[in-house]
Amino acid sequence: MEQIYRYVYVLAFLFLISTASYAQDASVDGPTVFVESRCYTCHTIKAQSTEIEAAKTAFAESKGVDLKEDDDDEKDESKGGDLSNIGAERDQEWLTDYVKNPKKFFKSDAKCKKLAKKKYRKRFKGSDEQYEVLIVYLATLKYGDMREEGFESCLIEE
Repeated sequence: MEQIYRYVYVLAFLFLISTASYAQDASVDGPTVFVESRCYTCHTIKAQSTEIEAAKTAFAESKGVDLKEDDDDEKDESKGGDLSNIGAERDQEWLTDYVKNPKKFFKSDAKCKKLAKKKYRKRFKGSDEQYEVLIVYLATLKYGDMREEGFESCLIEE
């Protein structure tokens, strides 16, 4: 019986070590996954704009490209809305379902269908590890509503 306890302790120790190193891996933090998955092309996170801009800069440098200073599509960046409060508005289960298959959450009116043709309603295509990090990150965003005045969501309200 003592051997079984040792085995369990060793497994628990290995799990804790792997979890700690996973959490410390800078390449899988929330803002980085948000940027590398190009979520920022439709969404903003105004409450963490400094972190998002730093992640954009790091990502651009890693790819050897320059960021545009004045992007003409800047207004389009928020067409999916600001996510600064998504963790307070939606639970982790909803976020998980939405990121896996966003299309089923959208209205089918003419305006929303038009937006759907412009890089809208994209399903997450990263790794499982990145997916988990993104969901946990989004669930922590509870800064209050920072969406543009007059923003109209294309999401079906439950």
